[in-house]
Amino acid sequence: MRLTREGDCAVRVLLDLAQHRDEAPVPRARIQAPQDVPAAYLGKIVQALARAGLVETRPGARGGVWLARDPDTITLRRVIEVVEGPIQLNRCVVGPGACPRDRFCPVHPVWLRLQALVTRELDAVTIGDLARAPVAEAVRC
Repeated sequence: MRLTREGDCAVRVLLDLAQHRDEAPVPRARIQAPQDVPAAYLGKIVQALARAGLVETRPGARGGVWLARDPDTITLRRVIEVVEGPIQLNRCVVGPGACPRDRFCPVHPVWLRLQALVTRELDAVTIGDLARAPVAEAVRC
């Protein structure tokens, strides 16, 4: 599994909006430059986030983008799945019977545990958590 540039940008856009909630609406250009998101990408990401109800937008000179929900209710998993689709480490974790080998494959239980671990960790972190985290903590690997 690999997080695409689009997923990474979506997280950074929402984080930026959460850190500047008092400045809403935030002009797209004010998000684009500091987050290093190409304009075409930003438009696509904002559109997907708006369809999912995570942001709202207003066109025009006084327009921009703002969070439609409390950042403490927006998990990393939700953001990533909005732009990338469901997180699936392997086809066999989609559901019972998705893989004809799932009943006897020795690695199937490992994929299930890893899938559960990844989704649990992504569900445990919200945009609000990241907005409050010191920079060093937020980017620690």
